[in-house]
Amino acid sequence: MTAEPPGDRSHGRLWVGAIAVLATLVVVRNLVDLSGSPPGNYVDEASIGYNAWTIAHFGVDEHGIHFPLFFEAFGEYKNPIYVYGVAALVRFLPLTIAVERLPAALFGCVVVGFLTATAWRLTGSRMITLGTLALTALTPWLVIESRVGFETISMVALLSGALWSLSGRSPTPRQFGIAGVLLAFAIYAYTTARLEILLIAVALAIAWGLAKVPGWWRALVPVAAGYLVLGIYAQLNPGALTGRFAAISIWSDGAPIREVVDRFLANYFSYFSPGFLFLQGDANPRQNTEIGGMLLWVTALLLIAGMVVCWQRRREPLVRFVVAGILLAPIAAALTNNGTPHALRSSGMLPFLIVLAVLGADGLRTALAGRVGASRVLAGVVGAGLLAQAAFFTVDLYAAYPNRAAPSFDTGETAAITTARSVAGTHRIYLSDTLDQPYIEAFFAYLPPPPAHPETDDATPGLTALGMEVVAPDFAYGSHPTTGDVLVLSQFDPAPPSGWALVAGERGPANLLDGSAPRPLIESVYRFGG
Repeated sequence: MTAEPPGDRSHGRLWVGAIAVLATLVVVRNLVDLSGSPPGNYVDEASIGYNAWTIAHFGVDEHGIHFPLFFEAFGEYKNPIYVYGVAALVRFLPLTIAVERLPAALFGCVVVGFLTATAWRLTGSRMITLGTLALTALTPWLVIESRVGFETISMVALLSGALWSLSGRSPTPRQFGIAGVLLAFAIYAYTTARLEILLIAVALAIAWGLAKVPGWWRALVPVAAGYLVLGIYAQLNPGALTGRFAAISIWSDGAPIREVVDRFLANYFSYFSPGFLFLQGDANPRQNTEIGGMLLWVTALLLIAGMVVCWQRRREPLVRFVVAGILLAPIAAALTNNGTPHALRSSGMLPFLIVLAVLGADGLRTALAGRVGASRVLAGVVGAGLLAQAAFFTVDLYAAYPNRAAPSFDTGETAAITTARSVAGTHRIYLSDTLDQPYIEAFFAYLPPPPAHPETDDATPGLTALGMEVVAPDFAYGSHPTTGDVLVLSQFDPAPPSGWALVAGERGPANLLDGSAPRPLIESVYRFGG
């Protein structure tokens, strides 16, 4: 066996070192200021966090259900992968918003790792592998989902792992099996995955089945088992998995079929629009920073090149699968009619889009083979564009975005409830019902023990134990409070009548790039009798 020349070994170590340094920076970036960017503790995060804590310490959810498969919240059911991930942490760590978001940061690192490894498998190019690491890590779509404690990121991580398993030149039966297991778990990662994984499994069967690749069917066995369990759960819990969808589907208002089809097509194509992908992105500050699209601009060039490569290599099973994945991923999201285009519901597109960009980069490398100067110029332009937009995005992420996002993340609600309790002492605390599900924010802050046995009552007994009650905002005008009672109001409530004195207020963080940016009062705490 011929020894590798010293120069080649040194060159290889430099690339490995560069990848290791960049990977370390990604981990640090994902972990820094998890509780501050974005700020607050959104109600879904509070629900996931509290239920994870009750599971970790009592083995039941907030309703007393022992180790449930899905977690009943307010009008919907939370998916188990992320909740149990948080539970594993809060078994030995305190429940804080940073700890609740920590699995998101770790899942985000997993996504970067799997897609970077996929790039290496597909291209064998150190440059493309390093570029994929940077591109994936700096993509706004992934950055935001790695910093909020929602379930979606766990689905993206599992899809990325499945793509990595299938990205070899000819996947082995074992690799098909691994991909199938990851896809099966993804069914329980996020709500839209219940349909999306079914469509992806069909695409997998067609892509590799028609090519008669040995063992392709092994991917379908765990997926089928996953759907069998899901079906049994749905039968035992009627409406649990469909109640939320029934309320937000494109036919929920009884519209005629032609209008439903028009809505679906408009929703579906919005996910491929330049506005969503590159210019404005999702309009919800919980899902996008509002300074650009879901992808970096330089990705557009790579995606166009990737489409050309996919046409040239259209007979390859993996290429067919990637194209099918991109086309199928937004279907579940397009069936909903609120907040469209919705970055969380369509996030299954992201791993496939990154792989398409990798194919495009590899196609450009092949096209420019032998033209070293042109290749370096293109790499320099793409790299400079990536770093310039990513730098702007990252500075805004920590300096200005927290100020813009504060009202959308229930910022200050947990703090206001905590302040109210310290001010009230033994007196009664009244929480306005215009606050976002204040009961779960109170539970997150004070961690009351859950019921020991299943119960169907609302949260009032738990709040009563904390000396709290949810009331209409006009409560202060018609009630007869006693001196020392405390009232917590949201930004949408009018100030209470005389007799109630403002003792505290919660505002979002300042905009470090614009000192004149407003910081509206988001919650107010009043005490009766001064």
